[in-house]
Amino acid sequence: MGSPRSTPDITINDVKGFFSQTYQSSTPFFTDEVADALECPRQTTRRYLEDLAERGEIETKQRDDSTRIWWKPQKNLSNDQEPDEEQFHAFVSAVEDYAIFMLDPEGTVVSWNEGAERIKGYSEDEIIGEHFSTFYTDDDIADDIPTQNLETAMSEGRVEDEGWRVRNDGSHFWANVIITAIRNSEGTLQGFTKVTRDLTERRKYERQLEEQNERLERQRDELERELDDIFERIDDAFYALDAEFKFEYVNEHAEAYFDKSAGELLGRQPWEVLEDTESDSIFERFETAMATQEPTTFERYSDALGIWAMVRIYPSESGLSVYFRDITDRKEREAELERTRELLEKAQRIADVGGWEIDTDTREVLWTDQIFDVLEVPSDEEPSLDEALSLYHEEDQEIIENAVEEALTTGTSFDVEVRIRTVSGEVRWLHVVGDPDREDGEVVSLRGALQDVTEQKERERELQRVRDRMEFALRTTDSVVWDWNVDTDQVSFYPSAESLYGTTIERWDEFIDVVHPEDRQKTQQVIENSLETGEPNGEEIRIVRDGEVRWIVAPGQPVQDDDGSTRMVGVARDITERKTYERKLKESNERLEQFAYSASHDLQEPLRMITSYLQLIEKQYAHELDETGEEFIEFAVDGADRMRTMIDDLLEYSRVETRGDPFESVDLNAVLEDVLADLQLQIAEHDAEITTEELPTVDGDASQLYQLFQNLLENAIEYSGDEPPRVHVSATQAGNEWVLSVSDKGIGIDSENQDRIFEVFQRLHAQDEHAGTGIGLALCKRIVTRHDGRIWVDSDAGEGATFSVSLPTTDA
Repeated sequence: MGSPRSTPDITINDVKGFFSQTYQSSTPFFTDEVADALECPRQTTRRYLEDLAERGEIETKQRDDSTRIWWKPQKNLSNDQEPDEEQFHAFVSAVEDYAIFMLDPEGTVVSWNEGAERIKGYSEDEIIGEHFSTFYTDDDIADDIPTQNLETAMSEGRVEDEGWRVRNDGSHFWANVIITAIRNSEGTLQGFTKVTRDLTERRKYERQLEEQNERLERQRDELERELDDIFERIDDAFYALDAEFKFEYVNEHAEAYFDKSAGELLGRQPWEVLEDTESDSIFERFETAMATQEPTTFERYSDALGIWAMVRIYPSESGLSVYFRDITDRKEREAELERTRELLEKAQRIADVGGWEIDTDTREVLWTDQIFDVLEVPSDEEPSLDEALSLYHEEDQEIIENAVEEALTTGTSFDVEVRIRTVSGEVRWLHVVGDPDREDGEVVSLRGALQDVTEQKERERELQRVRDRMEFALRTTDSVVWDWNVDTDQVSFYPSAESLYGTTIERWDEFIDVVHPEDRQKTQQVIENSLETGEPNGEEIRIVRDGEVRWIVAPGQPVQDDDGSTRMVGVARDITERKTYERKLKESNERLEQFAYSASHDLQEPLRMITSYLQLIEKQYAHELDETGEEFIEFAVDGADRMRTMIDDLLEYSRVETRGDPFESVDLNAVLEDVLADLQLQIAEHDAEITTEELPTVDGDASQLYQLFQNLLENAIEYSGDEPPRVHVSATQAGNEWVLSVSDKGIGIDSENQDRIFEVFQRLHAQDEHAGTGIGLALCKRIVTRHDGRIWVDSDAGEGATFSVSLPTTDA
């Protein structure tokens, strides 16, 4: 409510007019109600009311010295009771706050008062005889509003209207207008009375309220509720209590809520006839209101009535007037609104989203708490628009400033991503959207949202880096990523199908057309099996590109999308060069094996002949040979034996790739057991101790894995040094591979020789120190390579050695 006006602003005519403007003139009002409605001091209002009552223009009922109810009775005046016309005209002429004048039945002005001259600017001589449409705007005249108002007054007796009216000087003012039809005792229309009140200031005030931003909404709503209280309270449930809190009066609405008639309630206290108890908090409110003589308004839930109620208590020295209404629906809506608000705030906190608004008049900025948190700005005061924009990164300030300025001037929405620099100096990315509110083509406010998308931008940058690396890998390996939607039969490629297949491919059958005719059936079968089992595929097939046959491998994995559709995703790569290399390598290995076999066959025969003749010489001429001769023959026989062993090892080395058995599941525990059994004699001769751990099962060639363990254990025993050999065999899993280790405490290997020992014919010791052909470790490496593994040694001279072999796990 506004502050009461000073006493000179309110006249007795204003008080009288208050009752005249009431739709039901017999409605009773308390003194406070009239004072609040006219914004007049209570004492002044009461004095005017008493004067009007003394003049008989209103009636009153006096409860005691301080409490009255005032109302204007309805009267049907007969012809002989009509007031003196001259007195009436004198009264009308004296009224200055209202323009009061009369119209003839056609709407021509026939009388004029001082209030009309003050409000409309016309003298009596200037306006008498003019049509009353002179006071209407051109738009209202075009819409025939003056004629419509007269017709409504004629048919309904009166019409009330508010709108813009025109003064003599052309200026506009906001007017409240009441036109009343005047008829004689026979019902013939005599003319109209027209009462106009200048409400321009009130209109300006209302417009200012409408243009306030949301920060004033609560105050505005409170004012509206107070105004509603004045005009709508007659519909509330009402009861009056005396000083002892006994019912004095109960209206029909209260009777309905209490489910009791007035006769059951009057003269009794509420807790005597209702389900309330004397300890109910509302009775404490009654006592407080009586003690302080201050009105009070509150909301409460009544267990007795089962409703939420808005309660208004007006105290007097003689008792209480209590109004209440059922607000259960409103409270339920408020509770739901509060739940929705809390859910929205929680969603905003989770999404890190904040709201903002710019006042177009003051250029002030309103932020929600989330924005203060994001920007690391204290929330004790709202920033100006310039201060808010200054927080943005210097390279992005122009972007956000232009977007905001365009939105404020043209009403264009915006959606930008910009950086800010927080108080701590951290640079963060924000997603900012703005949506102007417009009225009559003018931007009245700019609202929007702001979200911290720094992490998202980081993920985007990381994703772009991954894409760049993937694209680089695809380019360098001549590969493409493919994605086939099985349900829609749509195929997409990245970077493109042309880079690999030489043509565009959009459907599966177009891909099959590119496949070599001899590989098409196999390709179809592999894909069908993969879709049926869900297992990936990776067949190597041939394609025909620009007339040239090329090899590709295009492994794919079936996946299920969230919508239930099936897709296959994979990477296709050109392996023509690798296949060419493999073919040449195979041919080379075949030639190597053929050479080794031929060399072995061709060399074995002369060696056998040399050995035989040496043995004959030793046998037949032994009595003629001295000690030196026997030693020469022994050297020759030993060299021939070593040559034969070397030839056998070389032949074995050449056959690793071509003569190996197919891979199968191999229990390495069983393999090691066989090797130890065959080395038993050698183990006993060297007093060797060999310990083992549990070994895994792998896919491989059992005979070649036997050779691997045999060679490694023989080396560990041979190079044990002066102490008895101590050898340990172990296995550990590292990801998708097993690492097998053979460790000894022998003489060790210098670091500069650790790579050379795996090459053919590379020996670190003379024959008289340690026997061997120099092929054993090279053979081990070739066997491990065939099994997709690696072999290496960790050692220091004199500190023993650990030979390690990695082999794929069975599920790798």
